[in-house]
Amino acid sequence: MIEKKKDELGYTPKTRTVADVEEEAAGLSSEIFDVIDLHGKTSKPGPSVARCSGQDEEKFYKVNHAWSLWGVPVKDMKQAMARLKEDLPQRGWKIVKYGPDKSPSKSPELIADSIKKQFSVSIHLYDESDKTGSKAPKSLIYVLMTSACFQVPDGQTVDEY
Repeated sequence: MIEKKKDELGYTPKTRTVADVEEEAAGLSSEIFDVIDLHGKTSKPGPSVARCSGQDEEKFYKVNHAWSLWGVPVKDMKQAMARLKEDLPQRGWKIVKYGPDKSPSKSPELIADSIKKQFSVSIHLYDESDKTGSKAPKSLIYVLMTSACFQVPDGQTVDEY
């Protein structure tokens, strides 16, 4: 019988293969990229597997997908953040927070949850346009998507992926 851990998470993780959750993460991330609708430079890493804290590391996992976009005017990035706020709810996301984050620069932040898909996304706009010099950081939109915890099918381990 498949062991299910509910106590620490507050929910019972669904059983899904790592490959299926990674594929879904990539698809959701692609949808977010489409809503942003900017043609700048993007980072390349894809979804990655992480352990669920306090759970059996052989059986329970979550998937993270982080990427960023830069090389476009900050005013266009601000418009993209507004588009995300408008369009994500129509795509099954619930906006949990929209506004300045708690950093000293008060960077625009959007946090949304997809209850049906069991993913959360945090999107920040880092406006570094007031910084000068060759070592000044780039202005960018940073996206971090994280799944809920899942359990591998019976007989499999997370390390197989």
